Amino acid sequence: MAKLVELIGITHSPPYVTRFRDPGERDPGILRAKAAAHEMRERMARARPDVLVCLGNDHLSQVFMNNMPAFMVVKADRVAGPWRWEREGGIPSYQANVDVGLAKAIVRGGFDHSVDFAFSDEYKLDHAFCVPLSFVRPEADLPLVPIFCNVMAPPVPPARRFFEVGTRLRKIIEAYPEDLRVGVVCTGHLSLEIGGPTGSGTSAPDPEFDDTAVDLIGRGDVDGVLREFTPERMMRAGNYTAGVLNFVALMGLAEARPAGHAECVHSDILSVPFFAWDLDGGS
Repeated sequence: MAKLVELIGITHSPPYVTRFRDPGERDPGILRAKAAAHEMRERMARARPDVLVCLGNDHLSQVFMNNMPAFMVVKADRVAGPWRWEREGGIPSYQANVDVGLAKAIVRGGFDHSVDFAFSDEYKLDHAFCVPLSFVRPEADLPLVPIFCNVMAPPVPPARRFFEVGTRLRKIIEAYPEDLRVGVVCTGHLSLEIGGPTGSGTSAPDPEFDDTAVDLIGRGDVDGVLREFTPERMMRAGNYTAGVLNFVALMGLAEARPAGHAECVHSDILSVPFFAWDLDGGS
């Protein structure tokens, strides 16, 4: 049977790619985030996964407001990215095979667990997948199962649904009959405003929300998350803050256990979260 061995939650914020590469970087927050990203990579390496299930989102590059799934499993044979304009902006390239057998099993298993996953046989990875994977598994040597989550196009599924999908995804994976060690890489963000009145997307508009979010998720406080992560509160924190909901799905995969590592790093750009659950005899 398949076994979940490591859960990692990490940023996909593009500015961090550039700042991590700068040998002259001196901002303490950037340096701490770079060290934390390296720690996440080491945790995943120690877990020795055979496959990575990756939860992320798209930025209206291939799924749009007129045809938006809530949760979608990618079962193409192979995936690659990012888009040309992202690559020209410094986003690292990433390509890998897909574990099609596991992907199909997740879709089929969803029907037995009240989750009707959409699915796609063609999908291009954008920076929400390429950035975290380049941090956590830069070798690109493992098959993936990308899972798209809608955190952008209203109506966005509520926090409760993200948690439920996470708990059921765990059951589906653990019922898979193949002897696989499964790691999970989940990406999202904290408070974020793009093109709105409170910020330009280059600074954290609500650091108080950020600290609260990481604390609640890290402690496995489901009631607190459901209370705080309402559409109204997330919108007050920034018009794209709903990206934090991906980490609520990660809470579900962890069965609301406290994280072994939960950290909110503040820098001169966005606040970034780091989460880790070592499930193979660890935290």
